[in-house]
Parts: sequence; structure tokens; C-alpha cells
Amino acid sequence: MPQVLKAEVRERILVAALAAFARSGFAATTMNDIARGASMAVANLYRYYSSKDELFDAAVPAVLVARFEQLLERSVHAHARLAGLARPADEAAAAELLDFWIEQRLVVVILLDRAQGSVHENFGQRFVERLVALSIAEIRSAHPGVVVHREARLVLQQIFENTRRMIGVLLESCENERAIRRAVASFRSYQVAGLAAFARGLAAQSAGATTSASRDRAPSR
Repeated sequence: MPQVLKAEVRERILVAALAAFARSGFAATTMNDIARGASMAVANLYRYYSSKDELFDAAVPAVLVARFEQLLERSVHAHARLAGLARPADEAAAAELLDFWIEQRLVVVILLDRAQGSVHENFGQRFVERLVALSIAEIRSAHPGVVVHREARLVLQQIFENTRRMIGVLLESCENERAIRRAVASFRSYQVAGLAAFARGLAAQSAGATTSASRDRAPSR
């Protein structure tokens, strides 16, 4: 008679897998590591999941990845509006994203910084690129005619690389929900102020360049 796979054992495996992937990254984690974390023999683990890839897909399901990306886009617009770059801020969007980060803390850590070698290994890069693109769109909406030059894009790229790493550090290091909320609020206030100053600086540069070009075109008397 075939053995029955137990739901509680499967859940224990997924908890152990998430912890291992978040701690060591997908590439460095082995099925033996996960089996030890789940307090079971590795042969028994393979009865539930035939490979590390299959286990990763179960621990980090595509539906959560899609939800993260959806919430991210809404929240970036909300942050930009807080910085005075567009309409009044939609606080609900930012709050919903933070709730997701807290509820899916280890999944977010993995996606942002520990997914190398997995099907989602480019998520962190897409995260940064999406933040850059959305921020540029908001800046252009708030400051028509602004020129977002190559160097400005490079600065934004580095800003959001830091954001990617910082979120992972905060979620991994803070010991409870209250601590996470405090840390994210502090980081958010810093980033919103920085984004506003960055946008004002670009607008001033563009205005100065336009004025200079107009003077250069003016006929001499």
C-alpha cells in the first residue's frame, strides 16, 4: 500500500525550505539542508518534492510573486505623491505593500536578494528597474519638460539598489512586526524626502539648461 503524504509534513517542509532559502539563498541550499530543518530524512523529503526547483516553486509560488509586483507599482506611485511629484498620496497602497512584506517576510527576502539560480533570479533586477521607470514617469509628470539624463538614471539605479538591499535587511533583522513597521517608516521618510530633492534638482538643471540655450540663440545687438 502506498504511503499517504501528510499535509502537516508538507507544511513543515515548506517552513524549513523558506527558512533555508532566506538564510543561504537558493543556489547554496541543498535538499539535505531542508531535510535537516524539517527534522526528517532526505529520502522522505523526496517523497514530497522530487527536486529543489519543485520545492522552491511551492515555497515561493508564482501567485505571490505576481502580487508583490502588483502592489509594488501602486506603492511607488503613492511614495512619489508623498514626495509632491503628483496627486495626493494613496496611503492605502503603501500600507498594503507593507502588510504583504510582513505577512510574506521570508518570501520577500528571497525574491529581493536570495533567488540566484532559481526561476526568479532576476526578480531583484526587475524590482530596481521597475522602481526607476516608475519614478522617472512620476518626475516627468510633475515637472513637464524635465530632462532625465543618463547620469540621473544612474543615480536612481543606485538609490533603488540600496532600497532593494535595505528592505531585505530590515525584514531579516527586525525581530517582530512592530519593529519592521518602525524601521520601514524611518527608511520611507528618508527616501521620500530624497526623491523630492532629486526631482527638484533635475527640474532646476533642466530650467537652467533651457535658459542657457535661449541666451545662446538670442541675436547679438
